[in-house]
Amino acid sequence: MKLLPEYAQILIVGVMHEGRWGWYVTEREYWFLNIEMEERFGIEVLDETTAGKFLRHIEEYKASADELRQMLLDIEDACATMDDVLEFMPTIYVNFDERTFFSQFPEPMSFEQYMPDGWTGSYADFYGLVPQAERFWMIDGASFYDRFALKRT
Repeated sequence: MKLLPEYAQILIVGVMHEGRWGWYVTEREYWFLNIEMEERFGIEVLDETTAGKFLRHIEEYKASADELRQMLLDIEDACATMDDVLEFMPTIYVNFDERTFFSQFPEPMSFEQYMPDGWTGSYADFYGLVPQAERFWMIDGASFYDRFALKRT
């Protein structure tokens, strides 16, 4: 993994493109889909027509579910509060195949308001949409986040 998540700056993003799932750990600015950005490899609008090019550019930021799961196990003892854990939770889900976008970004920055034409953006829990095998927060049949919260109460 090239980058480690950092609260509200470096995000864990789930992507569905051409029927394939991928996790990416990237800077947040990439995910304002309909804003022209120089830092986004000259891609003015990130949508289903430009996704392939964009994903090729950020391939180095791809992370497997196993890498992310191990990251959670590695940081578990270092986290004192649920706030410490927030940066290690998936923040954005983009489905380029269905033209849908979900955000759980914890700060007042509404990614879901910056959608390309024909897209639907929502601030909503998307964890149930993540393929079972990709749910890196599920460890030994239990949610890391739930388990962490229970340990701290």
